[in-house]
Amino acid sequence: MTKFLHIILLSFIMLFVPETAEACATCFGDPSAPASQGMNWAILTLLGVTGGVLGGVIGTIISIGKKTKKFQQLNKQ
Repeated sequence: MTKFLHIILLSFIMLFVPETAEACATCFGDPSAPASQGMNWAILTLLGVTGGVLGGVIGTIISIGKKTKKFQQLNKQ
């Protein structure tokens, strides 16, 4: 019941007090401000790191799949 009450309360605050739901400086502020530029670089860095890690995981899965297929072919003979 408390989780449901928290959701209702949060929804009420977001609907009737929109100042609390304003966007960050990247989306809503001065694009040439130092804080906005720093936020843009932080977003790009996080996207790059996330993409690199996911690429590594995908590469590992593909490599294991190829090795497994090759191992199975060698054991069939």
